[in-house]
Amino acid sequence: MGFLSRGMFVVAGVIVGSTCINYLVAGETVSLHWPNGRLGSWREAKVRPACYAALNFPKRDRDNPTLPYGQHRIAWRDFDRMVDMTAALHCYVVTQQNAVCEPDNRAYVVDYIGKYFAKRDAMLEIAKRYGGGEEKIVRDLWDAANNRAIMSALEMHIKYGRLRKSDFGWSAPELLKGALDKYSDAPDQCDKSRPWVAVKIPVERS
Repeated sequence: MGFLSRGMFVVAGVIVGSTCINYLVAGETVSLHWPNGRLGSWREAKVRPACYAALNFPKRDRDNPTLPYGQHRIAWRDFDRMVDMTAALHCYVVTQQNAVCEPDNRAYVVDYIGKYFAKRDAMLEIAKRYGGGEEKIVRDLWDAANNRAIMSALEMHIKYGRLRKSDFGWSAPELLKGALDKYSDAPDQCDKSRPWVAVKIPVERS
């Protein structure tokens, strides 16, 4: 093995090792997108703590997904995760609308968007095992008011160049690929002269 090959092997080992540590210890996945000058450090994202209050009691918000009456096969763990992810992403891209203009926030939000759609896809795959009725229930759950607001916000961010195909690398969610391709040349319309200021979210009490 040549010197260059050994060096690349060591670098790959460091990347994989740090990824595993962050996943197993910190509970976070790490974005493996190639740097493009638009993404900062997800660890430094300020939008995440700015949205902690949105996750206090997300089930109280009736615009988040709510379990339907009657029989279904949706696991409580999946449902809880769906509600949490909806509340979080809604805060990141709707409530904190301009947060994605900050590189660190953009890195975190892009990664979270991937998790959000991966969870949706996983739940739909499970539902397909039980037939069309179950699949419709899950699709309807992911089409609550806040989920629709998320989709509208993402389409707006893509249209105005705040989110681009290059930000997602090889992992662009299937539902966003059409918009990302359509607006691939859209100029970034973030106003650099007006830095993002977090919207304060009222803290609900138990």
